[in-house]
Amino acid sequence: MGTWSAAIFGNDTSCDTKDEFFKRYNNGEEPEDIKNDLLPAEDDDDRYDVLFSLAYCLWEVGGLKDDFLAEVKEAVLSGKDIEIARELGADDKFINKRITNLAEFLEKISVKKERPKKRVAPPVPVESKYKNGAVMAFKYEDGMWGALIAIDGHFFDKETIYKYIQTTVKTMDKPTMDDVRKSYVIDANFHNRERNSLPFRAPQFYYAFDNCIAAYLNARATKKFEPYNDSFFEVIGYLSDWGACSGGTHKAFDYSVKTAEEFKTYSAWILTNAYNKGIFAHTDMTVDEIDKEFIERLSR
Repeated sequence: MGTWSAAIFGNDTSCDTKDEFFKRYNNGEEPEDIKNDLLPAEDDDDRYDVLFSLAYCLWEVGGLKDDFLAEVKEAVLSGKDIEIARELGADDKFINKRITNLAEFLEKISVKKERPKKRVAPPVPVESKYKNGAVMAFKYEDGMWGALIAIDGHFFDKETIYKYIQTTVKTMDKPTMDDVRKSYVIDANFHNRERNSLPFRAPQFYYAFDNCIAAYLNARATKKFEPYNDSFFEVIGYLSDWGACSGGTHKAFDYSVKTAEEFKTYSAWILTNAYNKGIFAHTDMTVDEIDKEFIERLSR
Protein backbone atom coordinates (compact mmCIF):
# COMPACT_ATOMS: atom_id res chain seq x y z
CA MET A 1 0.00 0.00 0.00
CA GLY A 2 1.28 3.48 -0.82
CA THR A 3 0.51 6.38 1.54
CA TRP A 4 1.35 9.99 0.78
CA SER A 5 -0.78 11.94 3.30
CA ALA A 6 -2.98 11.60 6.37
CA ALA A 7 -6.12 12.43 4.36
CA ILE A 8 -8.88 9.83 4.07
CA PHE A 9 -7.92 9.39 0.42
CA GLY A 10 -4.20 9.89 0.99
CA ASN A 11 -3.35 6.29 0.18
CA ASP A 12 -3.63 3.84 -2.73
CA THR A 13 -6.08 1.51 -0.98
CA SER A 14 -8.74 4.16 -0.31
CA CYS A 15 -8.41 5.60 -3.82
CA ASP A 16 -8.56 2.19 -5.49
CA THR A 17 -11.63 1.28 -3.40
CA LYS A 18 -13.41 4.48 -4.41
CA ASP A 19 -12.57 3.93 -8.09
CA GLU A 20 -13.86 0.37 -7.97
CA PHE A 21 -17.02 1.37 -6.09
CA PHE A 22 -18.05 4.04 -8.58
CA LYS A 23 -17.09 1.92 -11.55
CA ARG A 24 -19.49 -0.77 -10.37
CA TYR A 25 -22.10 1.73 -9.16
CA ASN A 26 -22.17 3.42 -12.56
CA ASN A 27 -22.54 0.01 -14.17
CA GLY A 28 -25.78 -0.53 -12.22
CA GLU A 29 -24.75 -2.56 -9.16
CA GLU A 30 -26.45 -1.84 -5.85
CA PRO A 31 -24.34 0.13 -3.32
CA GLU A 32 -24.93 -2.38 -0.52
CA ASP A 33 -23.80 -5.28 -2.71
CA ILE A 34 -20.63 -3.43 -3.70
CA LYS A 35 -19.88 -2.65 -0.05
CA ASN A 36 -20.34 -6.24 1.06
CA ASP A 37 -18.12 -7.47 -1.76
CA LEU A 38 -15.26 -5.02 -1.18
CA LEU A 39 -15.10 -5.01 2.62
CA PRO A 40 -12.02 -7.03 3.70
CA ALA A 41 -11.59 -9.38 6.64
CA GLU A 42 -11.37 -8.10 10.22
CA ASP A 43 -7.62 -8.78 10.49
CA ASP A 44 -6.65 -7.10 7.21
CA ASP A 45 -4.26 -4.15 7.73
CA ASP A 46 -6.05 -2.28 4.95
CA ARG A 47 -9.51 -2.79 6.47
CA TYR A 48 -9.90 0.73 7.87
CA ASP A 49 -8.77 2.46 4.69
CA VAL A 50 -11.35 0.39 2.79
CA LEU A 51 -13.98 0.94 5.50
CA PHE A 52 -13.62 4.73 5.44
CA SER A 53 -13.53 4.84 1.66
CA LEU A 54 -16.71 2.77 1.37
CA ALA A 55 -18.44 4.92 3.98
CA TYR A 56 -17.65 8.03 1.98
CA CYS A 57 -18.85 6.42 -1.27
CA LEU A 58 -22.09 5.26 0.33
CA TRP A 59 -22.63 8.73 1.80
CA GLU A 60 -22.05 10.25 -1.64
CA VAL A 61 -24.80 8.14 -3.23
CA GLY A 62 -27.21 8.38 -0.30
CA GLY A 63 -26.76 4.75 0.69
CA LEU A 64 -24.95 5.02 4.03
CA LYS A 65 -27.09 3.03 6.48
CA ASP A 66 -27.13 3.62 10.24
CA ASP A 67 -25.55 0.28 11.14
CA PHE A 68 -22.57 0.83 8.83
CA LEU A 69 -22.20 4.43 10.03
CA ALA A 70 -22.11 3.08 13.60
CA GLU A 71 -19.37 0.62 12.58
CA VAL A 72 -17.32 3.42 11.06
CA LYS A 73 -17.85 5.61 14.13
CA GLU A 74 -16.67 2.80 16.40
CA ALA A 75 -13.59 2.29 14.20
CA VAL A 76 -12.69 5.98 14.45
CA LEU A 77 -13.33 6.36 18.18
CA SER A 78 -11.51 3.12 19.05
CA GLY A 79 -8.28 4.48 17.58
CA LYS A 80 -7.50 1.18 15.85
CA ASP A 81 -6.66 2.92 12.57
CA ILE A 82 -4.21 5.13 14.45
CA GLU A 83 -2.64 2.07 16.10
CA ILE A 84 -1.99 0.52 12.70
CA ALA A 85 -0.49 3.78 11.43
CA ARG A 86 1.91 3.85 14.41
CA GLU A 87 2.88 0.22 13.81
CA LEU A 88 3.67 1.11 10.19
CA GLY A 89 6.03 3.86 11.33
CA ALA A 90 3.90 7.02 11.10
CA ASP A 91 5.36 10.02 12.95
CA ASP A 92 3.53 12.30 15.42
CA LYS A 93 2.81 14.94 12.77
CA PHE A 94 1.06 12.36 10.57
CA ILE A 95 -0.81 10.88 13.53
CA ASN A 96 -2.13 14.25 14.74
CA LYS A 97 -3.24 15.19 11.24
CA ARG A 98 -4.89 11.80 10.76
CA ILE A 99 -6.84 12.18 14.02
CA THR A 100 -8.10 15.60 12.89
CA ASN A 101 -9.03 14.31 9.44
CA LEU A 102 -10.92 11.33 10.86
CA ALA A 103 -12.94 13.56 13.21
CA GLU A 104 -13.88 15.89 10.35
CA PHE A 105 -14.69 12.92 8.13
CA LEU A 106 -16.98 11.37 10.74
CA GLU A 107 -18.76 14.67 11.26
CA LYS A 108 -19.30 15.05 7.52
CA ILE A 109 -20.75 11.61 6.81
CA SER A 110 -22.98 11.75 9.90
CA VAL A 111 -25.21 14.25 8.07
CA LYS A 112 -27.10 12.91 5.07
CA LYS A 113 -26.03 14.43 1.78
CA GLU A 114 -28.72 16.73 0.39
CA ARG A 115 -28.11 15.81 -3.24
CA PRO A 116 -26.82 12.23 -3.54
CA LYS A 117 -24.59 11.49 -6.49
CA LYS A 118 -26.45 9.94 -9.42
CA ARG A 119 -25.15 7.16 -11.60
CA VAL A 120 -23.05 8.30 -14.53
CA ALA A 121 -23.28 6.36 -17.75
CA PRO A 122 -20.03 4.41 -18.21
CA PRO A 123 -17.80 5.39 -21.13
CA VAL A 124 -18.67 3.79 -24.46
CA PRO A 125 -15.85 2.06 -26.39
CA VAL A 126 -15.11 3.68 -29.75
CA GLU A 127 -13.00 2.76 -32.75
CA SER A 128 -9.86 4.78 -33.37
CA LYS A 129 -7.38 4.80 -36.24
CA TYR A 130 -4.76 5.13 -33.49
CA LYS A 131 -5.73 1.76 -32.02
CA ASN A 132 -3.20 -0.71 -30.68
CA GLY A 133 -0.80 -1.75 -33.41
CA ALA A 134 -1.07 1.51 -35.35
CA VAL A 135 2.24 2.65 -36.84
CA MET A 136 2.38 6.45 -36.85
CA ALA A 137 4.86 8.37 -39.00
CA PHE A 138 5.82 11.93 -38.05
CA LYS A 139 8.56 14.52 -38.62
CA TYR A 140 11.28 15.39 -36.13
CA GLU A 141 12.37 19.00 -35.59
CA ASP A 142 15.09 18.59 -38.23
CA GLY A 143 12.56 17.47 -40.86
CA MET A 144 13.58 13.81 -40.75
CA TRP A 145 10.85 11.18 -40.43
CA GLY A 146 10.31 8.94 -37.42
CA ALA A 147 7.72 6.36 -36.34
CA LEU A 148 5.77 5.44 -33.21
CA ILE A 149 3.81 2.28 -32.45
CA ALA A 150 0.53 2.43 -30.50
CA ILE A 151 0.30 -0.16 -27.72
CA ASP A 152 -1.95 -1.05 -24.78
CA GLY A 153 -4.39 1.85 -25.33
CA HIS A 154 -8.08 2.15 -24.48
CA PHE A 155 -10.49 4.35 -26.40
CA PHE A 156 -13.89 5.60 -25.25
CA ASP A 157 -16.29 8.41 -26.12
CA LYS A 158 -15.43 10.42 -22.99
CA GLU A 159 -11.93 9.28 -22.11
CA THR A 160 -8.78 7.98 -23.75
CA ILE A 161 -5.71 6.13 -22.54
CA TYR A 162 -2.99 6.30 -25.16
CA LYS A 163 0.41 4.62 -25.04
CA TYR A 164 3.10 4.84 -27.69
CA ILE A 165 6.61 3.47 -28.07
CA GLN A 166 9.24 5.14 -30.23
CA THR A 167 11.24 3.30 -32.87
CA THR A 168 14.76 3.95 -34.16
CA VAL A 169 13.38 4.94 -37.58
CA LYS A 170 14.90 8.18 -38.89
CA THR A 171 14.69 8.65 -42.64
CA MET A 172 14.71 11.40 -45.23
CA ASP A 173 11.56 10.02 -46.87
CA LYS A 174 8.35 8.95 -45.18
CA PRO A 175 9.02 5.48 -43.73
CA THR A 176 7.34 2.35 -44.99
CA MET A 177 6.07 -0.52 -42.90
CA ASP A 178 9.15 -2.45 -44.01
CA ASP A 179 11.36 0.32 -42.59
CA VAL A 180 9.53 0.09 -39.29
CA ARG A 181 9.66 -3.71 -39.14
CA LYS A 182 13.44 -3.59 -39.64
CA SER A 183 13.90 -0.94 -36.93
CA TYR A 184 14.16 -1.32 -33.14
CA VAL A 185 12.19 0.05 -30.19
CA ILE A 186 13.92 2.72 -28.09
CA ASP A 187 13.57 0.94 -24.75
CA ALA A 188 16.02 -0.63 -22.30
CA ASN A 189 13.53 -2.81 -20.42
CA PHE A 190 12.00 -5.18 -22.97
CA HIS A 191 13.60 -8.65 -22.64
CA ASN A 192 15.98 -7.36 -19.96
CA ARG A 193 16.10 -10.28 -17.54
CA GLU A 194 18.36 -8.48 -15.06
CA ARG A 195 15.86 -5.63 -14.64
CA ASN A 196 12.85 -7.93 -14.43
CA SER A 197 13.77 -10.47 -11.79
CA LEU A 198 12.53 -10.88 -8.23
CA PRO A 199 12.83 -9.35 -5.68
CA PHE A 200 13.26 -6.14 -7.67
CA ARG A 201 10.51 -6.55 -10.26
CA ALA A 202 7.94 -9.12 -11.32
CA PRO A 203 9.17 -11.37 -14.17
CA GLN A 204 6.14 -10.57 -16.36
CA PHE A 205 7.64 -7.12 -17.01
CA TYR A 206 10.24 -8.96 -19.10
CA TYR A 207 7.72 -8.50 -21.92
CA ALA A 208 6.94 -4.84 -21.12
CA PHE A 209 8.17 -1.51 -22.45
CA ASP A 210 9.16 1.14 -19.90
CA ASN A 211 9.98 4.06 -22.17
CA CYS A 212 6.36 4.82 -23.10
CA ILE A 213 4.76 8.08 -24.16
CA ALA A 214 1.43 7.75 -22.40
CA ALA A 215 -1.35 9.50 -20.50
CA TYR A 216 -5.01 9.47 -19.56
CA LEU A 217 -7.21 12.03 -21.33
CA ASN A 218 -10.48 13.33 -19.89
CA ALA A 219 -13.55 14.16 -21.97
CA ARG A 220 -12.28 17.59 -23.05
CA ALA A 221 -8.88 16.29 -24.14
CA THR A 222 -10.47 13.25 -25.80
CA LYS A 223 -12.31 15.59 -28.19
CA LYS A 224 -8.91 16.85 -29.37
CA PHE A 225 -7.21 13.43 -29.51
CA GLU A 226 -7.87 12.44 -33.12
CA PRO A 227 -7.81 15.92 -34.75
CA TYR A 228 -4.57 16.85 -32.99
CA ASN A 229 -3.03 13.48 -33.86
CA ASP A 230 -4.15 13.93 -37.48
CA SER A 231 -2.28 17.23 -37.63
CA PHE A 232 1.06 15.61 -36.77
CA PHE A 233 0.89 11.86 -37.35
CA GLU A 234 0.08 9.71 -40.36
CA VAL A 235 -0.94 6.10 -39.81
CA ILE A 236 1.05 4.11 -42.39
CA GLY A 237 -0.10 0.64 -41.38
CA TYR A 238 -0.77 -1.73 -38.50
CA LEU A 239 1.11 -4.35 -36.55
CA SER A 240 -0.71 -6.82 -34.32
CA ASP A 241 -2.19 -5.79 -30.96
CA TRP A 242 0.52 -6.66 -28.42
CA GLY A 243 -1.89 -6.65 -25.45
CA ALA A 244 -0.88 -5.38 -22.00
CA CYS A 245 2.79 -4.60 -22.60
CA SER A 246 3.42 -1.16 -21.04
CA GLY A 247 5.46 -1.07 -17.87
CA GLY A 248 6.33 2.58 -17.40
CA THR A 249 5.73 6.13 -18.64
CA HIS A 250 8.45 8.71 -19.14
CA LYS A 251 6.73 11.43 -21.14
CA ALA A 252 3.38 12.55 -22.56
CA PHE A 253 1.97 14.73 -25.30
CA ASP A 254 -0.03 17.84 -24.43
CA TYR A 255 -3.60 17.66 -25.69
CA SER A 256 -4.59 20.62 -23.50
CA VAL A 257 -2.96 23.23 -25.76
CA LYS A 258 -5.28 25.56 -27.66
CA THR A 259 -4.21 24.79 -31.23
CA ALA A 260 -3.08 21.84 -33.32
CA GLU A 261 -0.02 23.85 -34.33
CA GLU A 262 1.06 24.10 -30.69
CA PHE A 263 0.52 20.37 -30.34
CA LYS A 264 2.71 19.68 -33.39
CA THR A 265 5.52 21.91 -32.14
CA TYR A 266 5.55 20.42 -28.65
CA SER A 267 5.24 16.83 -29.87
CA ALA A 268 8.14 17.25 -32.32
CA TRP A 269 10.25 18.67 -29.48
CA ILE A 270 9.32 15.79 -27.11
CA LEU A 271 10.15 13.13 -29.70
CA THR A 272 13.37 14.79 -30.89
CA ASN A 273 14.70 14.94 -27.33
CA ALA A 274 13.58 11.40 -26.59
CA TYR A 275 15.33 10.13 -29.72
CA ASN A 276 18.58 11.96 -28.99
CA LYS A 277 18.68 10.75 -25.39
CA GLY A 278 17.53 7.18 -25.93
CA ILE A 279 18.77 6.05 -29.34
CA PHE A 280 21.61 3.97 -27.87
CA ALA A 281 19.26 2.06 -25.51
CA HIS A 282 17.10 0.07 -27.86
CA THR A 283 15.81 -3.49 -28.05
CA ASP A 284 18.01 -6.25 -29.42
CA MET A 285 15.03 -7.58 -31.37
CA THR A 286 13.66 -5.80 -34.40
CA VAL A 287 10.06 -4.61 -34.47
CA ASP A 288 9.23 -7.47 -36.83
CA GLU A 289 10.71 -10.03 -34.43
CA ILE A 290 8.85 -8.48 -31.50
CA ASP A 291 5.59 -8.49 -33.44
CA LYS A 292 5.97 -12.17 -34.31
CA GLU A 293 6.83 -13.04 -30.71
CA PHE A 294 3.70 -11.31 -29.38
CA ILE A 295 1.52 -13.00 -32.00
CA GLU A 296 2.88 -16.37 -30.88
CA ARG A 297 2.57 -15.60 -27.14
CA LEU A 298 -0.97 -14.25 -27.33
CA SER A 299 -2.19 -17.15 -29.48
CA ARG A 300 -1.28 -19.76 -26.88
